[in-house]
Amino acid sequence: MTSLSIALATEAEAPACLALIPEVRNQPAALLVARRGAALVGAAGLIWKSATKPGGLPLMVQVAPAARRQGVGRALFAAARDLADGESPGLWSIEPLEAESAAAAFADACGFRRARRQRFFEADVEALAGQVEPLAARLRARDRIPRDARVIALAEAPLEEVSWLVSQHFGGGPRQALQRLQGRLAERSISTEDHSKVVLEGDRIAAVLLERMDRGVGVIDAWVVAPGWRGGWPNALLLEAAVKRGRNHGVRTFRFHCDEDVQETLLLAQRCGARELPAKDLYYYALAS
Repeated sequence: MTSLSIALATEAEAPACLALIPEVRNQPAALLVARRGAALVGAAGLIWKSATKPGGLPLMVQVAPAARRQGVGRALFAAARDLADGESPGLWSIEPLEAESAAAAFADACGFRRARRQRFFEADVEALAGQVEPLAARLRARDRIPRDARVIALAEAPLEEVSWLVSQHFGGGPRQALQRLQGRLAERSISTEDHSKVVLEGDRIAAVLLERMDRGVGVIDAWVVAPGWRGGWPNALLLEAAVKRGRNHGVRTFRFHCDEDVQETLLLAQRCGARELPAKDLYYYALAS
């Protein structure tokens, strides 16, 4: 068998790498390419931003189907680990992995550990509206929503300011957050049509909802509320706006997720009778100090 080589991707190789690992597109990533002879058989993306706690760099590894179970994935992981060693205390899976999946088995084999569980839900749009709309109406009736509060599309918001709030929640710094937000707005496909929204009180950003359409389903990727507004009216306004726009676009269901200890979201899922989807785990690999 032709020997395997792992190297940093050249500029010419980057598009082929990103075709295998689109999750790192628009990210500040080091791209690694695996080749057997002239054939590209795998790629890895190590994103240069610290994600969540404990600190770690997100990593994505993908091997072409015909080259799997031949050590390509482990070789890519080892090269990425060597790149990150001394730069970060650890590595994170770039996205949560479903239990018993091939990706989870690969993470286990490389020495990652299950670090944080996320729970996923799918809710009927009318059931979700039945919880959100009465809450927003009560807040208005009690004059709990400021008169100068409004919801605007992400494309209309000051992205630099939004990026600061997003980076405080997800880490990585405002420049990386800005690149991700710009990437969301630039994508135009059946699974990436952006419907994200921002809540303003006057000219101050109170909250952000990152939402997209995926083949007729509304997908809420995240919502972030600024300090000083948490536990208040911005969440109600964001979800009310999402439900209204969803109805206007023929959406019947919404998908959303949260960490297993986020009681507010879990309670919302319970009250609207959301169907629970398989849970997923984020994996962490601690690098030697």
